[in-house]
Amino acid sequence: MEVWITRQEEKHRRYLPGILLESVLIFLVNGVGTFALFHTLIPSVNGIPFLMSVAVTALLCGFLLELREHLVAAVFSLSAASGICLTVFSGALLNGFLSLWNQLADVLGKKAGIYLTIYQIKESGNANGELAVLIFLGIVCGLLGFLILKLRLYVLLLLFAAVLPVVLTKTGLLPDTRLCLGFYAGILLELNYMTKNKGGKSGTAFDVSAFCAGALGLLLVSAAGGGFLQNLVPKNDYQDSKLVASAKEEALNGLLRLRYKGQKANSLPDGNLKQMGSWSASSDTALEVTMEQPSSLYLRGFVGSVYDGSSWESISTEKAYEEKDLFYWLHKDGFYGEDQLQNARNLIQDDSLSSEKGIISIKNKIASSKYLYTPYELTDLPEGYTGENAQADSTLNARGLFGKRTYRFSSLGNLVSDFTTLGAKVYQTLTAGNSTRDGSTDAVSSYRSQESYYNTFVYQEDTALPASLKTLFQTELGDGGNRDEGHTDYYTAIIRIRSYLEKNMTYSSQTDVFSEEGDFTENFLTTSKIGHSVHFATAAALMFRYYGIPARYVEGYLITPQDIEGKQAGDTIKIPGTNGHAWTEIYVDGLGWIPLEMTPSYYGVMEEANLKTGLEAKGKLAASIPETESQPPVEENIRTNFSLKLALFGIEKFLLLFLIVFDTFMFLFILAVVFLRAFTNRKRRKCFASQDAKLAVRAMAGYARVLYEHGAQYSDEITLLYEEVTKIGQKAAFSPHPVSASERHDTASCIRHLKKELKASANWYDRWIMKYIERLY
Repeated sequence: MEVWITRQEEKHRRYLPGILLESVLIFLVNGVGTFALFHTLIPSVNGIPFLMSVAVTALLCGFLLELREHLVAAVFSLSAASGICLTVFSGALLNGFLSLWNQLADVLGKKAGIYLTIYQIKESGNANGELAVLIFLGIVCGLLGFLILKLRLYVLLLLFAAVLPVVLTKTGLLPDTRLCLGFYAGILLELNYMTKNKGGKSGTAFDVSAFCAGALGLLLVSAAGGGFLQNLVPKNDYQDSKLVASAKEEALNGLLRLRYKGQKANSLPDGNLKQMGSWSASSDTALEVTMEQPSSLYLRGFVGSVYDGSSWESISTEKAYEEKDLFYWLHKDGFYGEDQLQNARNLIQDDSLSSEKGIISIKNKIASSKYLYTPYELTDLPEGYTGENAQADSTLNARGLFGKRTYRFSSLGNLVSDFTTLGAKVYQTLTAGNSTRDGSTDAVSSYRSQESYYNTFVYQEDTALPASLKTLFQTELGDGGNRDEGHTDYYTAIIRIRSYLEKNMTYSSQTDVFSEEGDFTENFLTTSKIGHSVHFATAAALMFRYYGIPARYVEGYLITPQDIEGKQAGDTIKIPGTNGHAWTEIYVDGLGWIPLEMTPSYYGVMEEANLKTGLEAKGKLAASIPETESQPPVEENIRTNFSLKLALFGIEKFLLLFLIVFDTFMFLFILAVVFLRAFTNRKRRKCFASQDAKLAVRAMAGYARVLYEHGAQYSDEITLLYEEVTKIGQKAAFSPHPVSASERHDTASCIRHLKKELKASANWYDRWIMKYIERLY
């Protein structure tokens, strides 16, 4: 008996190094790798309990596998213990899991545009619940890692290695470098170990020593190579190198071209203005279009809402996520920005306007498959694009790894060519409260309400203009009008912008790439003054914003009257790459987005509405524009030769002068701080005491939000009160219903309680900062 026990101890001692090595590999791959993923998506996650549970599970699995005679009993005992723990702590586990889930959903919604359900949970006990969930996930990861290692599941290991790059691509979040190094070193070492250890048993001491020696050699070679490259190209030089940045950007663009194969058709830049040089296009067929009712149409692809001086971007996923509640309710009621013209058309009775639905089928031959090309007259979104999404009713990005090449949708024909007539009649219907073509007044009321919400979002998002361009436009175009009175009337804005571009700019397909520092539009308007549709559409969109009219930059394809000439229903219409084009679209109040041609060489290519009819119908007041243009005052450039004056003083006089200047600065600083605080409080009190109840409640709700976000933690009663006040503020901002006196009183009460708890939780220094610097109260 003693001899048998001794042999068993020697056997286990023999395989102990192998068990330890396998545990280390599982820890690096499944522990460090999974934690790197958690830490990237949820930075606040605590990694210690998770990593410890992975390590303990890996060791336990290794020892249990060697104790084969006790394996069944051990597995049964562990399963029973796990079941009891899950039953006893089910509430904490569920609460912790939902807490982590909500944090993950928030990050994915903001960074990747992936909308997951957010659950209401109790705030108390979240930390303990999250800790229990992390321990449980660590056990699961340890078990999974052990199975992958023992069963040599190479495919799962390689798929797991691809998770972090996918997360980086989708969210733009960079994982921790040290965690990534540990993870991918573990991947390489585990692949090597799985290849050598064919039998699936834990290695002996000799095997482990040989493996560790090889791994050490690999790490030394990697470290030496990294050190050599670091000396050859220092990190700071590498990060600051424009050449490296350009190479990275070009590599990314090359990958996108390979993925969507869209550069054969034409040189539309997808909003990357500083990559745009001469206009080039292929005469080969880019799109094959089949229509039940052949019509000339604008097919909208990329839509740029955000301008940064060098490119147009679609609305950011973070901004879309902030507005997800708005778009959730709009989409739930069937209101989409992409088919708004159709909704507006249904409100009026006019047989002269296109109203018959027809199916349009598109086969993308060589155009970019990154987008769906759809007309403004959509009656319904293509299948799979309805519901909550992160596009916020702008660009319809194609689904799938390589986009989408064939799709179909329903359209009303050409409404854009009659948008002025349609807009005028819709305006009259909405203001008069007339019934629709079906005789329903509820449809008018519903559309008016939904459009008002979307209208507010559009004016917030699509009227942004860089300060430098505002100054430039004031010089070039004159006074843009008083935005408090509304936007400039559409006809005046269109004529003025067209007149300016026709008079001062030259159309040419041969243009140089603008890769210098500075604003793309400013360079086009003041220096080069030569461009094609990309340049004209960009400048016009920003000029409309200067006049207070929401505008966006669009790239897509034109189906011209010439293209449909002689075509019958069901005929294939071949759209060449030369029909690729960039244009400007503006938002007409009550009607929706409509395209405008602002490139002089394209006037008359598409059917255009009569701009002198109907544009007086608008949802906002027109801003008055003085006929005389005034130049902004030029600031005097006063220069003081400080060095010469300093030379006339001795060191004592210089110190005295320094103290005087310092004291004067401190006095002025304190005076300014006190004045600004008094001014802010006076302005705040004035808004709160406004006779307009909605204006007062909106101001108070906004102030409550600032106070709430500034604090770290509030009581449950205050949190519930704040959530109710948030709903009241949204009602005041977006609902046509009046605000009651009790709701106004509750909002003011919430502010008092928030300030009380905020002051109580802060020390004297924080209170001073909040009071005089941040001017919170």
